[in-house]
Amino acid sequence: MADAIIDRITVRKVDGILRPMLHVQPTGTESGFVPRKRLREEWTSTEHARLCLANVTGERDQ
Repeated sequence: MADAIIDRITVRKVDGILRPMLHVQPTGTESGFVPRKRLREEWTSTEHARLCLANVTGERDQ
């Protein structure tokens, strides 16, 4: 499991079903045994994510 910051949220059609998708940027904080080799941005389904902290960057405070 890795911490990441959500960049964008969208919906994609997969197998005829609309699924919410997250574009995330990993932070480098890992809880697994093998650390992530690259911190590239990637798309992931919301089924594979959980929210720990909201507004960690403070962007929405303005």
